[in-house]
Order: sequence, then C-alpha cells, then structure tokens
Amino acid sequence: MNTIQLYLNDQLADVSEDSPIALTFQINDLSEVKNQQGNTSNQFKLPLTQNNRIILGYADDIGITDTVAAPQIPYTQLSARIIQNGIEILPNAIAEINEVDDNTVSITVLSGNVDFFDALGGQIADMGDSTSQWSNYGSNLLWKPYDHTWDLQSAAYSQKNTEADGWIYPVIDYGLIDLYDFSLPVNVHNLRPGFFIKKAIDILVQSTGYTATGSLLADPLYPLLIAQFSNSSWEHGVDFQNVTNQVAAMELGQNLSVDHPNAETPANGMGNITWGVINSYWNNQFVPGHGFTASATETVLITVTVPHLYFKGVVTGKTPSYLNVIIWLTTPGLSDAALAQMQFDFSAGYHHITGSGSGIIGSTDIYHQTLTATTELAEGQGLYIGYEFQGSTDANFEMDGDATWTVQAQNQTVKFNQVVQCERILPDMSQLDFLKDTFQRFGIMCQTDVYNKTINFACLKDIINNIPVAFDWTSKCIDQGKQLNYQLGSYAQVNNLEYQTDPNILPLKFGWDRLIINDQTLSTVPTDLIVSKFGPSFNRPYIGGSIAQIIMIDPTSGTNDFTVSVAPRILVDQKLNIGALGKTVNFTDGVNTIAVNDVISVPYFYKPDCEYNLSWCDVTPPGQTVPIPGLKTKYYSDLQKVLQNTKILVRYFLLTPRDIAGLDLLVPVYLQQHNAYFYINKIDSWMKGKPCKVELVRIG
Repeated sequence: MNTIQLYLNDQLADVSEDSPIALTFQINDLSEVKNQQGNTSNQFKLPLTQNNRIILGYADDIGITDTVAAPQIPYTQLSARIIQNGIEILPNAIAEINEVDDNTVSITVLSGNVDFFDALGGQIADMGDSTSQWSNYGSNLLWKPYDHTWDLQSAAYSQKNTEADGWIYPVIDYGLIDLYDFSLPVNVHNLRPGFFIKKAIDILVQSTGYTATGSLLADPLYPLLIAQFSNSSWEHGVDFQNVTNQVAAMELGQNLSVDHPNAETPANGMGNITWGVINSYWNNQFVPGHGFTASATETVLITVTVPHLYFKGVVTGKTPSYLNVIIWLTTPGLSDAALAQMQFDFSAGYHHITGSGSGIIGSTDIYHQTLTATTELAEGQGLYIGYEFQGSTDANFEMDGDATWTVQAQNQTVKFNQVVQCERILPDMSQLDFLKDTFQRFGIMCQTDVYNKTINFACLKDIINNIPVAFDWTSKCIDQGKQLNYQLGSYAQVNNLEYQTDPNILPLKFGWDRLIINDQTLSTVPTDLIVSKFGPSFNRPYIGGSIAQIIMIDPTSGTNDFTVSVAPRILVDQKLNIGALGKTVNFTDGVNTIAVNDVISVPYFYKPDCEYNLSWCDVTPPGQTVPIPGLKTKYYSDLQKVLQNTKILVRYFLLTPRDIAGLDLLVPVYLQQHNAYFYINKIDSWMKGKPCKVELVRIG
C-alpha cells in the first residue's frame, strides 16, 4: 500500500492519487560548482476539499489580501512534513502555493539545503536593522554583541584578537604609514577594523536556526581569514542612525524683548538667548534655559528658526543698526567660536518712526528666517545661540515666542570615538553571496540535517574518504537502461579561477589561476569557473618584513580622507611577535599613546615566508624551489581528477522509504555491476514503489 501523508502547518492535508508527490534529492551539482542545490518536490496538486481550504487559508478566495501586519497564507511559506508508510521522508520542509484553479491548488515542497538558503538572502547590513526581516524584526540582532568603540584602546588592545572575538584592528597601510621610518607611531585614526570570516558565517548560520559542522571547521586556514574593511564609506548601522538621529528642540515659549541702551558713540552689545521650553530631549543634552552639551562624539545639524522678529534702530546717521543671531561653539578651556550667523537689518525696507535726513529711526518686521550649521562635536563641547548688536546702540528687537532651535545628529558616517556596528565592516553584499564566496574558496558542498538542525560544510575529499562506508546499491539497481556521458556541465578546457580586478593592483590578474581539463571534446573558449567577490592585496615593508597595503588615500588630495574606491579585501591573520624582535609599536590617537611590545596583527594575502597563500595559483618564493600551494591545489585537485576522466552514469533504482530517510549524500554508493564508487549527483522524482532516475558521478 502506497500511503503518503502531507502535513501543512502541522495539519494533515487531503492528497490525491491523481497527482502524486515526487521528490528530488541533491546537495551540489558537480556540473555547477558555483551553486548549491537542495531537495524539492514536483509541483503537485491538492484537491480543494473543505479541509484543504481551511489549511490553506481559503487560497481559492479572490478576496484574500496581504497586509504587513498579518500576511495571509497564500503569501507565506508553510511548514511541511511528508511521511511515507510511517517513515518521515521530509521532516522539516517548507511548502509554497503556486496557483489555484477550479478544483485544485498547486503546491511545491522544499527541504534540505533549500530550507537553509531560503532563510538567508538579505544584505548583511540588514541584520543590524531591527525593522528588517533578516534581524527577525529586532528580536535577533546577532551582530550587536560585537559592537565596540573605535578608539585608541580598541585598536591597540585588539592586536591579539582572534576569530572568537570577531573584530580586530590589524596594522594595515591604507596610505598613511611611513614607508621608511617604522619607529613612528601608528595613528589609529588611519586604521580600520576587519572581521573574522568564520565568526561572520557563524552569525549567518545562527540566524537560520542551524548549527555548522563538517571538515571546514577543522581547516586551520578558515578561522584566520579576515574580511578587511575596504568600503567606499564607513557607515553606522541603521538602528544606530535611527536612535541617535533624534532631534533636541527648544522654543522661546514667550516673546523675547531685548533693548540696547542708547549712546552717542557706536558700540556693540552681546548676549545669550534664553530658551524657555524644551520640546524634545536628546539624551538630556539640552541645558534648560541655555544650550546643548555633547555627551559623546557626534556630528550634528543645528537649525535656528525665527518665524517673526521685530527690529527697531538707527536707519541713517551715526552707524546704521543691525542685529546678528549667532550659533556659538563652546570648548572647555578655549574661547567660544562662531559657527554661523544671520543678520537682521533694514535692507528690505523699514517703517519710519522718527527723525529725518541723517537721523532716521525706523523699524521693520522680518519673517521666516532660518540659520543652519553642521559641525562635529566632541564629548563636552557645547552649543548656544547668542545675539549681537552692531552699529548704533540705539536699537532693540523682539523675537516671537514660537522661535526654535534644534540639534539633530547626522550619524551616518562613523567618527572616531563612536560605536562601531560590525555588520558594517563587511563588504556591501548579500548574506548568500558572502557565504557562497567562502564555499567556493574551500570547495565546499553543504548538506543540512533537518532533524538536528545542523549544516555540514564538507568537500569532495570528504565524500572520497567515505568510500569505506559507501552504500551498496547493487541490488537496488534495475535494468531499465543506462546512460553514460563523458562531459559534465559547461566546463571548458580552460576554466578561470579569479579575484576581483583592482586598478591599484598590477598585474590585474594577480592571484588568478586556471583549472585545466585535458579533454579535446570540451570548448576551447575559456570560461569563468569562479569569480570571488574579493580582491588581492600587495605588501609593503614594515617591522618583521611587511604588512598588507590597501591604498584608499589619494596623496594628491591634501587630506587623510579615505576617498579611493577599491575592491573588497580578504586577508590571513598573522600574529607577529615583535617582542622577540626587540621592537615596540606605539599606537596613538594624536593625544595619548599605547605601547605594544609583544604581538601585533599583520595579515596578508600572500607572503613568501608564511604557510598560507590566498592566490588560486601556487607561488614559489624567491630563492626557493618548493611552492606555497594555492587554493586550487589545496581544494580543487579532487574535482580536477574527476573532471579529467569524467564518467556520468544515469541508471534507475528502486529505493525504499527507508533508503530515502537514511540518505546521506556525502556518502558515495557502490555498484558491483560497474565495480566502481559514485557520488550521488541527483535523485530525480522519487516515489515509493516506482523506479527513479539517479545521476551518478564516478569518483575514486
């Protein structure tokens, strides 16, 4: 009896024998090493019984609408389980409604890797936004524990940081470290952080509810990789911008009238405007009746709005009167500095009050005037609004009580002494692209365990090493014909392994290599097999040999601003024991200094005296004969052997539900008929009691 049960949102659905459910199983198609695959079903139909209509939220009703607050079932993914003869074939799957006709609804079920990859997909930066689905709308801000302050202490004391810590400020030359005098202090204003790639992937995996396992975790290179900051701008996370971009606003509350006593000689009169009402606080940084004091480093926009001001004074004769309203900056121990000012005078006309000829006193009403200024404040610096009479002292003004001034943070760009959100250290790319780039670097194919919610980061070598425990499918293979192919996918005779090109890195193809397949039947036109999202980095001399160089400073600009756009960078962390060299590196913020005399971090892309090499190609250091193996040699030699003598066998197998439930695609199968071991490239359209087509790739 072919009994299949489908549960949708933990409710047993009615299935029809007229539209059977066929399942496809796959983790990684060797014909497409760029991509990861997963388990899927065919698109099958469920009858529109009343039970199914309830389970599917009446998907046949045209009146159904979606809302952000309460999305309806046709617009969501449903949890799904498929049970065959009491054996759970797909325990933790998802189902999607494709379409509805008069009497049926079309469904597709996804499981395995699809479930994992479907949980990703947003930008990495979205994970720090509590309003984004990728942070689970604020309840799952997994990057927040790695927030830290960009300051002297963070940079100097992070030199020993490892993957467990997440972030690090390695000694990198962005264009401002002296090329000749290595004894000069390293100014931490000119350093930028990196984030360990393994920790970043741990965070991505954790966000899906899975836990990572597999041989990748045991690879000694994996925890050393750093995604080093090289973005065109260094911005705060969305939450930081939203929280700190608050407005502090003060209002006069009542009309302000100020007289400057009459005198025959020109004189100036100055004073502060006293604000009576606080409309909104910003961390209590407004001082009632006076001004604003910064509690941390912040860039602010100051706006003074004067809806109406009445001004009276000398128009002709003596020295004509005018009034300045000024935004003042206060710094403890220093004189106040004017940031901006606006002038009120009689240039637009006046109302004659008294006098004639050279002794006219008049008045004017001035409406809708605004004064703005933007400045960066350090902790303890302050702002206030003042006035200053100029010209004749025979003057006065009255400002309406609805005049206001506001201070609003402009915290988009990270400033020194501000908090860093680590998701913004990484390149601006999607979670999937970041993950796949790492998979491609190590030749990883992953397999999910939906029972235990784990994902196994494995490689082709792991499958070959599993030959001793291979499944023997000799008796399950049935004689319904066979197909043998000698080409796999769209490989060419020359397959390029590439990094991003960067005009600052010459030659432009530094670190590239080619995977060669000696098969004359393949295309002679080279194809791009892998193109990393990252670019290579050169080194320059420094203590102990060299440090990585990522030039982001334009030497002709006359500033220390990071204005040069470069490709994202990946480096290998190296701890240099400068104590053993008798050296000290002084880190400074321009005021204070921290001396480090034990270990500094000097990561690299490639160094001739180091164990690892991030180039795709092998590199032989000058004066040596033994090359440092590149990524192709370390992680793609097994694939190259398979492709060099490709044999793809397609045969039909009669697999039981127990075979499917116990399926491990990281374990090869053995067929006595061919006296060979095979990687399961794909199980196509499996149904209980019926032969299914299986695509096998010979290994070993």
